[in-house]
Amino acid sequence: MTSSDQGPPDRPRSEPEIIPPERGDRRQDGRSHVWVWVADREGMRRANVTLPGPFTIFLALALVTVVVGGILLVVLGAVLIWIPVFVLAVGALLIGAAARQYWWRFRRWLSQH
Repeated sequence: MTSSDQGPPDRPRSEPEIIPPERGDRRQDGRSHVWVWVADREGMRRANVTLPGPFTIFLALALVTVVVGGILLVVLGAVLIWIPVFVLAVGALLIGAAARQYWWRFRRWLSQH
């Protein structure tokens, strides 16, 4: 059976409720808000979601700035700690190479005498 052989699609069992825009229970402070219906164990209930104000947005941005600054501080601290370690390792390798060269010269000099 192909998809074109199927009958018409099932109709929804209930129609969605259309709420007119002008309702009597509208908030008086003029701030926009959104409400949704939430289904949980106790059944359906209404949850209001208000838009964040300028102070809330400022606090959220300040928190994000503090977190990003802390991460940047940790990363830069790790880099600043590893720079001297890298310099010391390169210096130790150079000193080791020079010492090895002097040792080979000394062994060559001993074999000649």
